[in-house]
Amino acid sequence: MAHDILKEYNYDGEKIVLVQACIKNHRGSVCLEKRSIEELCVADADAISHFDSVPGLLYLAYVTKGMEIEAGKEFVKNKLKRSFQKLSVESTRYYKDKYDKVMEVLG
Repeated sequence: MAHDILKEYNYDGEKIVLVQACIKNHRGSVCLEKRSIEELCVADADAISHFDSVPGLLYLAYVTKGMEIEAGKEFVKNKLKRSFQKLSVESTRYYKDKYDKVMEVLG
C-alpha cells in the first residue's frame, strides 16, 4: 500500500523502499535487523509510545480484556518491560529514568 500511495505523490523510488522497510521493521514483535537509522528510529518510537500510553494500556487490560486488578497490572508491566528491552542502546539510556518511574508507579 505504501508503494502505491507514495508513487501517486511522486516519491523517489529509493525513499519508497526506505519507507517500506520502516513499516515492515517497526514493530518489536518483528525481529528483523534494522538496517537504517530511519528503521531504528521508527522502531524505537513505536516502543517508546507505550510509555506515554499507560492509561490506554490499563484500559486495554481492564476494560477490553476484562482482567482482574493484579493480572492487568502485570499485563501492562510485562508489555512495558518487553518494549523497553527492544529499544536501541541510545534510546535505552535516554528513557531509563522514565521507564523506572512508570514501573515504580505500577508497583
